[in-house]
Amino acid sequence: NGKIACTELKVQLYAQWPDFVFGERYKLRSLGEVENYIKANKHLPETPTAREIEKNGISVGEMQANMMQKIEELTLYIIEQQKQIEALKAEMEKLK
Repeated sequence: NGKIACTELKVQLYAQWPDFVFGERYKLRSLGEVENYIKANKHLPETPTAREIEKNGISVGEMQANMMQKIEELTLYIIEQQKQIEALKAEMEKLK
């Protein structure tokens, strides 16, 4: 129930860092699947719920890895959306 103040904190993980998201075998959920999961479960996939964190606490290192996985997934969604935007722009140019 206290506070910690420091100029640096290093958390050394033994688990795999989520760069696996960029691997060819990684199955990125469709945004529709993510939306349905959120509607049904009220939290992101593979992310602990507020209730779980209240009950068990949270490992800072594990949560950093979890957040990095979600950031990397978001990056892949943005890249795909940008490709779709560029394709739509090209189609619009053809119609002019």
